[in-house]
Amino acid sequence: MDELLSIDSGSIGRFFRRWHGTTGSVDQFNLEAAPFVPSQLLEWHAMARLTDGPVTFQDHPIPLPDLMPDSRGMLSFWAESQGGYFWAVALDDEFLRVFTREGEDANWAETGETLGDFLLHCTVREAVIGSEFKFTTFVDSSDINDAMESFKPLKFNALASEEPQVTLWCSKDALARMAPPPKGYAEPGEQLIMTTFAASSDPVIERYASQFGLEIPAAAEPRHQEIPHEPPPF
Repeated sequence: MDELLSIDSGSIGRFFRRWHGTTGSVDQFNLEAAPFVPSQLLEWHAMARLTDGPVTFQDHPIPLPDLMPDSRGMLSFWAESQGGYFWAVALDDEFLRVFTREGEDANWAETGETLGDFLLHCTVREAVIGSEFKFTTFVDSSDINDAMESFKPLKFNALASEEPQVTLWCSKDALARMAPPPKGYAEPGEQLIMTTFAASSDPVIERYASQFGLEIPAAAEPRHQEIPHEPPPF
């Protein structure tokens, strides 16, 4: 997935086409939005509408009709699923750097990402979370290099709503999200990393699962498998 390793202005569109099968052109949409809404954000909404199904499953974009800058020109455009975190851009910032805050009354803090990078970051993250073809396993930290041999880390830092150790990875045909395991998953002395692998098709995820000695359930059964322990909250 070169679009995630060498990011440019076309990366979001290429990822949408690769993962969601998006077809058509954003030019065919006449999105109703105020003129202050950044074009990158409008294009993201258009590409999302070109897909056959949802593209966000946990956090979500604020609907275009609800976008309105505050008195300081901060435009909130993305929200955490529980309403605990928000992300915004300053409309007078030529670089459209993204800021975040916890709750609606806290001060804004810079994330280190521009709008385009943030939208790509969250699109990839949501693709892992919502994939029909995925499994979660727990890898000892001493074995992680072998487990991720065909993957490369993406440059995105964890969101403010995540633990700082969270990372996203990609191979040529799959995504992965690494995070600390929930409390109680590791035995004393163990250093486990909770790793979710996701793909856009059955054969691909089955191939990755087989590397861990796992068998993905048949299509008629629930697709998401967690091994071992109790299901993680992800």
